[in-house]
Amino acid sequence: MIQHFNGKFDKLDEVKLDKPDKESIIAALKDIDTKLVSAKSGEEAIKTIKEYFTLSDDLSTVFALIYIRHTINTKDPTYIELNNLLDEIGPSINEASNQVDKDIYNSKFRPELEKKFGKLYFEEVALSMKTFSPEIVPDLVEENKLTSEYVNLISGALIEYKGQKYSIPQMGKFTNSLDRNTRAEASKLTWAFYADNDDKIGDIYDSMVKVRTKIAKKLGYANFLQLGYDRMGRLDWTPKDAEIYRKKILDYIVPLSESICKAQKERLGYGADTKYYDYAIFYKTGNPTPKGTPVELVNDAKKMYSELSPVASKYFNFMVDHNCLDLVAKPGKAGGGYMDYIAGLKTSFIFANFNGTSADVDTLTHEFGHSLQGFLGGKQDVPAYRNPGMECCEMHSMSMEYLTYPWMNLFFKQDTDKYKYQHLCDAITFIPYGCIVDGFQTYVYEHPEITHKERKAYWRSLEKSYLPHKTYEGNEFLESGGWWMRQHHIFENPLYYLDYTIAQVVSLEFFNESRIDRDAAFKKYLNFDELAGTLPFRSLLKKADIKNPMDDDTLKDVATSVMDYLKQFNPSELDK
Repeated sequence: MIQHFNGKFDKLDEVKLDKPDKESIIAALKDIDTKLVSAKSGEEAIKTIKEYFTLSDDLSTVFALIYIRHTINTKDPTYIELNNLLDEIGPSINEASNQVDKDIYNSKFRPELEKKFGKLYFEEVALSMKTFSPEIVPDLVEENKLTSEYVNLISGALIEYKGQKYSIPQMGKFTNSLDRNTRAEASKLTWAFYADNDDKIGDIYDSMVKVRTKIAKKLGYANFLQLGYDRMGRLDWTPKDAEIYRKKILDYIVPLSESICKAQKERLGYGADTKYYDYAIFYKTGNPTPKGTPVELVNDAKKMYSELSPVASKYFNFMVDHNCLDLVAKPGKAGGGYMDYIAGLKTSFIFANFNGTSADVDTLTHEFGHSLQGFLGGKQDVPAYRNPGMECCEMHSMSMEYLTYPWMNLFFKQDTDKYKYQHLCDAITFIPYGCIVDGFQTYVYEHPEITHKERKAYWRSLEKSYLPHKTYEGNEFLESGGWWMRQHHIFENPLYYLDYTIAQVVSLEFFNESRIDRDAAFKKYLNFDELAGTLPFRSLLKKADIKNPMDDDTLKDVATSVMDYLKQFNPSELDK
């Protein structure tokens, strides 16, 4: 039997979960495929495809719940076992699903199916077929295992500091401490974990690169680079477009980023003695922090969304009431933050690692931006249309960070302007960093034969181009180019990270528009949410009346507008 979900539940953590059975799942997919191939009419084929969509929703729900519960506690033996099981059976299930996709694509009723489900669905199916072959199933299993190995290594880290043990996310409150000695000690201890595991992490990534390259070769690609793009469904832009975009960032954004970092360095007053760990502190008097406990922050968010929009308020309250958030950092919990849409339950889940920094508030806006889009886009009947392409996903989340600016006083009280100034500056300085991550991965997959040492050296060379202010005196590991080992997307979501920078530009578009007409900007945002994945990247932007973030004029306009806005603040006054 395949576990079925009807969209109704009380508490997410109480939802019963059956152990997925590989044979039953594959049998169900083969049964659907048989009915599809033997269909006597377009109507019959459409009915069978709808059954396929329902089954896909049920399976994705099981997989999502396993992933969620495993990341909440990576030490839980039940979910260690289930996560390992998914690593093993996932590729075989993909193989059976791929066969269904092929027969949908090649159906003799194709004209009727295109009329019902849209041509884009078939374009996406074609891309999916291109990225899979039964021949690569063992390699996909290996790729999954390597990803889990990295996640488990990092989430299992316990760093001893002043007699207590902390996870890496928990160390954030110390690495962001106003006390210089504290953040120096905490930073060195955190990076010491990565230095101590340099060879291990390097070996994991080397194996990843090799297996992904092997997969690409078997599928007929020159290397993993284009396969990575195809896996993410990028239909209308290429690695060449990304290369051109990264060069534009060097021209238009890096000078602004460096001016922000120069001012920060001067403000801190350390002069030539400014260290890599000092940049965690934006103000000499300390970074703005949320004024409240995690429970109080959630209550503040409730008030914020109630005033922002009825639909946002109703959905956020639903998520809180149904335990669809796990926010506080703790030992054994995976790092980072994410939103996962659970199709069979028609809800989203927000995962975070609150540690008392402004990032806690960013999570309540960023991840809820994802969640609201998931909820509104989830109304699409075709699963493939519920979420926009990867390059657009982050637009919804990052834009919500700025559309909620009028309510930041709820969280930061007297430090509200302090937060806004830093948050916007961080937006500018983040874009070059995102280009480093993308440029690094692009080079690695174009040159899979290079060594771990050479990869680190290339990362460091990119830092010197995009973040020339960064120095690592006193930390040989970082000076040799070790920073990338902390960026989990490189391991778990290859070639995805550039999407954050593209989204950042769009989010700043929304910010600029919201300052002119907040209601109109939010109405445009909700329309963008509902469009979801019904169009490819460039067409979706056009339909939603959003400027292409990869165009020169857009980059210039956004950067100029934000820098003009920042002029209203006096950082020296904020730093008192």
